[in-house]
Amino acid sequence: MLFTNPEIDISTLPKAEETRLVPVDERHYTVLVYNQVLYWIIFFVATLVAMILNREFHSWMMTGITLLVFATLCFLHFRFTYLTFKNKAYAIREHDILYQTGWLRKSLHVCPYNRIQHCSVDAGVFERNLGISKLKIYTAGGDASDIVIPGLTPEEANSMRELIIQKNQQE
Repeated sequence: MLFTNPEIDISTLPKAEETRLVPVDERHYTVLVYNQVLYWIIFFVATLVAMILNREFHSWMMTGITLLVFATLCFLHFRFTYLTFKNKAYAIREHDILYQTGWLRKSLHVCPYNRIQHCSVDAGVFERNLGISKLKIYTAGGDASDIVIPGLTPEEANSMRELIIQKNQQE
């Protein structure tokens, strides 16, 4: 048998970027805000304790500078989180799952069903209270290639998990 390796016209390849992506639920942003508020409260208390224990921070100028830096970092963190949230979206296709994330550096992950080892539905404390969950997809490529799709209703997440299980059994 003679080996052949014909050239493929790149313009005929399917384009994942043309797929209509579904944005994650708005309640996921609320979870992100809750997590950040908790983080910033802990950070603020630690900063406050450090300022009280350190005598050099007893001047109004140092206190003002510290609070200004703290407020700026807090604002930027919330803003970047919002921009990142707005770019989270997913799509379910016949042979794969797409997941987009990032705003400064956008990433589009394409995960074929035959590369998925297993998947699970998970919900943290804030997510359970808001009635959402996340679908965790574990692939053969290791941690870097795993996908977590947040902001799904439990019904959506379980339906997607069942679809993945069915597709894996077929392939």
